[in-house]
Amino acid sequence: MHKFSASLLKSGRRFTFNGLTKFTAKLFPSQCLLCACSLSGELLCANCQHDLPHTYGQLLCCQCGLRIESLSNFCGSCLHHPPAFSRSFLPFSYQHPIDHLIHKFKYRHNLTCGKLLGKMLADYLKHYAQDQVDWQTPDLIIPVPLHWMRRWQRGFNQAEILAQYVADELAIPMATKIVQRTHKTPPQKGLSRIERQKNLRKTFAINSKYLSNIKDKHVVLMDDVVTTTATVRELSELLIRAGAKDVQVWALARTM
Repeated sequence: MHKFSASLLKSGRRFTFNGLTKFTAKLFPSQCLLCACSLSGELLCANCQHDLPHTYGQLLCCQCGLRIESLSNFCGSCLHHPPAFSRSFLPFSYQHPIDHLIHKFKYRHNLTCGKLLGKMLADYLKHYAQDQVDWQTPDLIIPVPLHWMRRWQRGFNQAEILAQYVADELAIPMATKIVQRTHKTPPQKGLSRIERQKNLRKTFAINSKYLSNIKDKHVVLMDDVVTTTATVRELSELLIRAGAKDVQVWALARTM
């Protein structure tokens, strides 16, 4: 009798919670973050999800994620000037409408967009980890740091928010104090790859107190968008020189 009552009680609680969730969704319907149609708690409608510029099934450079035209595994840039990072995971091309969601998140402080983007990136990586035999869970996630002044102006580091969603979903530690941005550089937008590299030279430093945290470790660099790879090249070289065994790049989108 006690087991039956406990089971019935649990079932009743589950029914009550599910009913309350559905009732709340009806009482306070959400809107699609792209087309503003009414939804029942979701953040994107099915049509807008379908319109997202997924990179799945495309021919991409295994190392930097750039779209390529041949059956080669690497683009010309990675063949002639190999970066220190070994591979990239980039679920989207940086084009409409993903660029709109990222812009709202970064520059309009729309943290709901940040929640959606973080969840989509975490889901992509989680599914890849489950489906691919070559998956190796990294030891550490390091979000690309902002200079303290830019972080203060924006109010948050978008890479850190994305990294937190992924770290929670994949149960990987996240570290925000290992790498520091020591100089405030001009915005990278509109610069060529060579100009970006010059702009970033000696911009980052590793806090010597945390060198043991990356020694012989598989490390992930997390960012929102990879454009010319200048930032992740600079950071990955720094981490490899400091003793990291391997560095990967994880980001939402790649400029093709």
